[in-house]
Amino acid sequence: MKGRGKYGPYLAAGVTAFAVIAAAILLFFLLEHFSAIRSLLETIGYILRPICYGIVLAFLLLPVHRRILAVLTDQCQGIRDPWGKKKNILSAISILLSLIFAFLVLYVLLAMVLPQLYWSLVGLFEALPGYFQSVQQWLTTFLADNPDIQQAVLSYYRTAGAALNQWLSSDLIPNLESASSTLAWLRSELLPQLTGVVSGVSTVVLALVNLLKDIIVAVIVSVYLLARKDVFAAQSKKILYSMFPTRVADLLVEESRSAYRILSGFINGTLVDSFIVGVICLICFTVFQFPYPMLLAVIIGVTNVIPFFGPFIGAIPSGLLILLVSPRQCLYFVIFIFVLQQLDGNILHPKILGSSVGLASFWVLFAVLLFGGLFGFVGMVLGVPVFAMFYSVVSRLVNRGLKKRGLPLSTEEYLGKTGPLAAEKAPSPPEPGGTNE
Repeated sequence: MKGRGKYGPYLAAGVTAFAVIAAAILLFFLLEHFSAIRSLLETIGYILRPICYGIVLAFLLLPVHRRILAVLTDQCQGIRDPWGKKKNILSAISILLSLIFAFLVLYVLLAMVLPQLYWSLVGLFEALPGYFQSVQQWLTTFLADNPDIQQAVLSYYRTAGAALNQWLSSDLIPNLESASSTLAWLRSELLPQLTGVVSGVSTVVLALVNLLKDIIVAVIVSVYLLARKDVFAAQSKKILYSMFPTRVADLLVEESRSAYRILSGFINGTLVDSFIVGVICLICFTVFQFPYPMLLAVIIGVTNVIPFFGPFIGAIPSGLLILLVSPRQCLYFVIFIFVLQQLDGNILHPKILGSSVGLASFWVLFAVLLFGGLFGFVGMVLGVPVFAMFYSVVSRLVNRGLKKRGLPLSTEEYLGKTGPLAAEKAPSPPEPGGTNE
């Protein structure tokens, strides 16, 4: 014991130095072999892709599962449970009903959207020759004062327009008259031209088989996660409380619950909000007789999932499509989108999402730009809730530190020029009966 106490500081210093050197070597190795490690991570991500899909599906179905389970539990309060299996049976029934509900919703949406979207695209392709003539007339008028530039631009434009019109009139539009002719054309003409007859068919078949396999594995994983969610949560808590002090583990559990609340509230609320916006657009576009109402409503509804930039990303191409048909209707469309975004931003979005995110506009813009640049479309969608979770953790840690030091928590207390916050302790009053020297 005496020797251990004598060499304890040297042993701690040696372990610290070893840990620092090992961390430096590991960091150098990671930087030196970054491309190989990135390729390895991409391979692992590709292999685990069905499991990730299952996690996402289970995450989306969890509120539905809990709601159905609560209803079934209330309805079966008076039923006897001699074997102690009632809870497991009710959980299995609720999982099955949740999956049936998800497939019904997906089927209804596809049955409603796909036919209308198909005919909207067909109408767009049929109207393209007229759009080219309109653009050619506009270019002729715009470049009337510069005949040399007008002749050069219009010659290239006429060549490209003639080739496109020939392809549309002879190949594309006749094969889009019905869904069966479209599928036959894709199978017999387009795929062989893209990848060759044998390789194209085999690639498509292999891709469909892989997609079907991923869907089946994702459904199985989601069922298993929903059935064992309480066990997984308990095991995670056991690991936390075994690795960290109780106070730190309590903080991590609390932050995990807050992160789940923020992420689930944002994703589910955003999906509901985008669906409502898409339905409003479809109804109004049909009433106002805008061209391609289903196509425009799908574009606006899907891009509305992206915070901050979503309305602009969907409105710009939609407005250009309408501009080719009628500039006046394009003006009406811009006014409608402006009114719709005011309605969504001030009424629908706060009512549906509530305070699930609670980020200022600047941090929303920052999160969308950062995560969108790193991870693309998925990062633009999930960047805001992920950053909100990080922001919540930092805010809680800051408030804990301020409370520990007895400092004010309100941000308004730190605006402007603040005085010294460390107040000096006042001298204690003299004890009764004491003497003052």
